[in-house]
Amino acid sequence: MTAKLEDLVAHFGGESARTHCFLHVVNLIAKSLIKEFDLPKKKADEVLSRAEEDMQEFTTDIEWEDQITVAENRDGDPNSDKFDNTEGWVDEMSELMDVKRKELQTNIQPIRLLLVKLRKLAYKMIHSMTLILPEWKLTLAELKLPERIMPRDVSTRWNSTFDMLLFAIEYRAAIDTMMDK
Repeated sequence: MTAKLEDLVAHFGGESARTHCFLHVVNLIAKSLIKEFDLPKKKADEVLSRAEEDMQEFTTDIEWEDQITVAENRDGDPNSDKFDNTEGWVDEMSELMDVKRKELQTNIQPIRLLLVKLRKLAYKMIHSMTLILPEWKLTLAELKLPERIMPRDVSTRWNSTFDMLLFAIEYRAAIDTMMDK
């Protein structure tokens, strides 16, 4: 099929386009799975458990921080290929029965909290040049770790959640030290 398209469409990249399409499909699947770990939108009339209240309070600015990061990475081009077309996405969570949905939400709550904490730390590290960043660098020096900044998890960047989590595993000792301070 790619060979035929290459013959018919002058600007089609052939085999290299097939690779890009495959990577894009994998990215969309991964985003669909990761979406289940995103925080549900705050509902004013819903009774929240203490853990949910803590999570809502902790994540008050997370969407705003994501929008700032997206804007910083956009480079002024709203048509950049950094942005994915999500038309036709299905909310898998809404397809579940109420009992199964509540069970799944309970089971993934610790993962949500972890992701939120890491996202907040990564954002604060970049945007707190006078407080957190110097403390981070000092902690890395004390632990004899290479100086690196945690990659930010951004909704429009491919693999950013994976990159952030991989970094968190590699730098767990430093992150734990920062969280204890």
